[in-house]
Amino acid sequence: MHKPSRHNLNCTLGVVALTALLAACGQQTPGTTSVATTPKADLSEHATVAQSGKLKYVQNELMVGYTDDASLSRAATTLNATVVATIPEIRVALLRVSGDSLKVSSQAFRLPGLRYAQPNQIVTGEALPAVQGAASLNAQAASKDQIFDELPQYALDPRHLNAKAAWDAGLDGTGVVVAVLDDPGDVSHPDLAANWAGKAYNPFLNKVYTNAAEWVKDSASNFASHGTFVASSIVAVKDGKGIVGVAPGAKWMPVVINPAATTENEFYSSFYIALGAVWATNNGARVLNNSWGGGTSFGAVKDAFDYAMSNGTSVVASMGNSYYDEFQYPAALPGVIASGALDGSNRRTTFSTMGRHISSSAPGQDTMLANPTWLGGGHELISGTSFSSPYTAGVAALVYQKCPAATPFQVRRVLETTANNTIGSNPTGFDRDTGWGALNAGNIAKTLTSCDKLPAKGANVKINVTYADSGGQKPGVLGDVILRGKGMRAGATDDPTPLYLSTTDAQGNATFAEIAPGEYDLYVAGADLNITGGLQDDRGTYVGSLTATSGSTRVNPDMKDVTLTAASPNFNPVDPYEPNDSLDTAKAIAYGQTTQTAYIYGTPDDFDVFKFTAAAGDQIKADVLAAGQLGGSLDSYLFLLGPDGKTLADNDDRGDPRIDSDSEVTFTIKAAGTYYLAVTSYNIATATGDDGGPFNKYQLKLAKTN
Repeated sequence: MHKPSRHNLNCTLGVVALTALLAACGQQTPGTTSVATTPKADLSEHATVAQSGKLKYVQNELMVGYTDDASLSRAATTLNATVVATIPEIRVALLRVSGDSLKVSSQAFRLPGLRYAQPNQIVTGEALPAVQGAASLNAQAASKDQIFDELPQYALDPRHLNAKAAWDAGLDGTGVVVAVLDDPGDVSHPDLAANWAGKAYNPFLNKVYTNAAEWVKDSASNFASHGTFVASSIVAVKDGKGIVGVAPGAKWMPVVINPAATTENEFYSSFYIALGAVWATNNGARVLNNSWGGGTSFGAVKDAFDYAMSNGTSVVASMGNSYYDEFQYPAALPGVIASGALDGSNRRTTFSTMGRHISSSAPGQDTMLANPTWLGGGHELISGTSFSSPYTAGVAALVYQKCPAATPFQVRRVLETTANNTIGSNPTGFDRDTGWGALNAGNIAKTLTSCDKLPAKGANVKINVTYADSGGQKPGVLGDVILRGKGMRAGATDDPTPLYLSTTDAQGNATFAEIAPGEYDLYVAGADLNITGGLQDDRGTYVGSLTATSGSTRVNPDMKDVTLTAASPNFNPVDPYEPNDSLDTAKAIAYGQTTQTAYIYGTPDDFDVFKFTAAAGDQIKADVLAAGQLGGSLDSYLFLLGPDGKTLADNDDRGDPRIDSDSEVTFTIKAAGTYYLAVTSYNIATATGDDGGPFNKYQLKLAKTN
């Protein structure tokens, strides 16, 4: 339940909530070396940030997908916006707008030639699992088969990743480049310097670094260590000192998506993450490691990852540290290799997120990794799915070394079919805890003796949705599309049948990259009523089937057109009671009346005010029917004001215990007169933001109960 303080009607700005979670690790910062923590103005993304719940976005930046340059130019002119930057490979642009980008997005979403329009989201963080610090290193008991360079690494031993067996067979990642999308990795660390590919990239600056000293000078911070830990899992050089990575012959490129200049978690926005992924692909990376989470099922980051996969680059992501069975992005995006974390006994760590989309698992508990030189150097024991993910990326690099022409789906299946599937809750195959099992590099070397033994190629699918109603046919925007493999046993924790989800864009398209070929049940539903509101019959549904063909591509996908009898969302609703934003303009409401559907939308800090006449002793009940009862996205807040305009009662969430996010006020009137009911959103009422979404719909109901 929300616990706001009372505010008057002069409140500040906010936005519609959207969850964003960091799938990062636990980190130990020894602090043995002092590093200046003043902001690096030339490296950090400086902008006004709006926030609501866990969503953060750049307030005046809009991210759009466009079909061609002419469409982008027309959109910029219509919106009176400036094009800040573009990613031509995926036709995505960053626009600077004069107003709040969330509000502008509803207008932009309807413009011809735009595939989507979204506020430029910034990833935020979550609690991290506990870790061990440097003081614990000397206490480790290690067997001889856990010493590969100098320090013990159980993760690589024959009972876990079985790395030496792969190396002895000639698979060490030679010739393969892995990009680490993270905070700045230390290219000068003794374990990493020899395997730096010679390039590092800051997408916000659009700056390529080729000088290690300059990179370190700009990167050094008390908070930047995660990227170094991650890189060392993959490519730490085998030289008899320190530690070794699972692919010690591979090269790596750091791509900054989190400058970590003044805090551990200050991620760049989605546009620059997408730009970094595209740059890495264009500069030769065959694997992209993403030890982070947050975002949505469509938009610039998905487009960038789809682009990478279409160019033969695998995308690996950590499952997350949520402890739950749930979808998190980007791990749940179609085609992404999602990695879970294991402890030293090959059991799922308690924090590792689970789910049907998991591919496999790798060590992620107390892994021995390199600490950046600007934080004292040396090594730390670190935990998190952030480190199972790079081990997975490193093993993927071994496959690419052997078979450079392998597709991302083939790489994924090689990892899965050679994994140790005796671990986890299903000792004979797949389970939602650990996927297909514990990765085993030695098994890959033993099994993949020639590229003729690669599994079948994956498939690429495109679904186009159209809404048909009394107004004609319109693009199936904000629809939900599910591909469910035939024969899926819903709820079964040991069922490997694939399941993919996506949201349609402004043109009604949903794409699925590098998925398993085969027969699918296809489920399509119109715009999500939890977002848009409305009647269930207005949404429309479709159930059919689809064949995903091995070898279909992003350019020539398997296609399906679906027409739904469904209402198209209204992105520019008209409130029948406006203007009613003050006591002077209040609209009348009487006992026993329920208003027409109205909206908290259209003006900053929108308050809709209604007035009624009451007698002394009247017991009243006022209800706001919003997201909880009507659908839509309004988390309502209701004020009862006296004749003098002072607050007599207010409510956020109805019920005790809480029923839902709708609002309800009961009150006994003390003196006859004119009273007022003011409806707004929780964000506006609590001064946490300007909440102006077009789906902030509600109805106000007033009753006399005595």
